[in-house]
Amino acid sequence: MNTRDDAKRPVGVGHYLDDPPPRGLFTRLARVALHLARLQEESMRAIDLRFADYTVLATLRKEAVKDGLPVSRLADLVLRPMGSITQVVDRLAKLDLVIRQPDPRDRRMVLIAITEEGERVAQHGASVYDRVHARVLEGMEGEELTQVDQGIRRLLEALEDDSLGGGKVDLLA
Repeated sequence: MNTRDDAKRPVGVGHYLDDPPPRGLFTRLARVALHLARLQEESMRAIDLRFADYTVLATLRKEAVKDGLPVSRLADLVLRPMGSITQVVDRLAKLDLVIRQPDPRDRRMVLIAITEEGERVAQHGASVYDRVHARVLEGMEGEELTQVDQGIRRLLEALEDDSLGGGKVDLLA
């Protein structure tokens, strides 16, 4: 599966990749997460935003709700705490990429809507991000990508179920 020259691999990485599951699996996933974060930030330099900012724009674009989304729903969709999402919305509003508006059904609620400029920036960000994905995945075949995707979907469901169920382990046992 490895299409790259092992000489290019950072020194000392091999033994981390050899641990058996579940510890080795979670170690590899943590390393994947670090690489993904690096790629996400690389991609977003093209639109001069943080990845968290782009995620909000992309979510608003995908949800396509005319009046916008309540802040709490937006936070849930992008897996961010309310304080963090407020900071992101503040940054995006200063750039005129989103607007805050009262909910016509409940004036106590605030809705966040994407602007035309926000749509344009989100589209450009998606295009750049897609090119980075293609670059990284170019050495993988379609069937292999499908298998990886299916496994990650199952793992994500398990993690989300654990999170919703308040999954806790007795750490002293």
